[in-house]
Amino acid sequence: MNTTLKRSRQFFQALFAKMEPKDHAMVEQYLDETEKELFYRMAPAVQKHCVNVAETVSGMDGGRPDLNRRLLIKAALLHDLGKSGGDFTLLDRVWYVLVKKISPRLALKLAKPGKGRFLARLRNAFYIHLNHAEMGASLLRNSGLKGELVYLVRNHHNDGLASGSPELELLIQADELN
Repeated sequence: MNTTLKRSRQFFQALFAKMEPKDHAMVEQYLDETEKELFYRMAPAVQKHCVNVAETVSGMDGGRPDLNRRLLIKAALLHDLGKSGGDFTLLDRVWYVLVKKISPRLALKLAKPGKGRFLARLRNAFYIHLNHAEMGASLLRNSGLKGELVYLVRNHHNDGLASGSPELELLIQADELN
């Protein structure tokens, strides 16, 4: 699927995203109380995206004996946890995607944490988007979670490490598909 079509599909999915009873059931099945509290901090569109990624990885595992399926689904449900910090609207994400497509260097330059009016909020959104993996890993660690789950969340955009972990490889693929 070409990038423009994929991004358009993602935009409309996010615009009309709604958690369904089956989505909540998946969260209940795979996350403990601490993890659920973290999951529900995310905006509904991000929650729905994470559930979609979890459903995708669930269908990709192919019964591989080398996979920790429960860990993989848990990581899929929490992989964008870092996006729960601060103002990060759908329109902010659109701006980020457009600017990054035109000039990845400019997107990096604009990224700066902070609060305020339009430009400051937009810069903060760029910062969150660029750093959400590490921010999510920090939220997990600060909530007492550790190990492989933190590793998967921290590295879910790191293609260079995918070959070292079958869970990370599938998580990256499923996130890209959604």
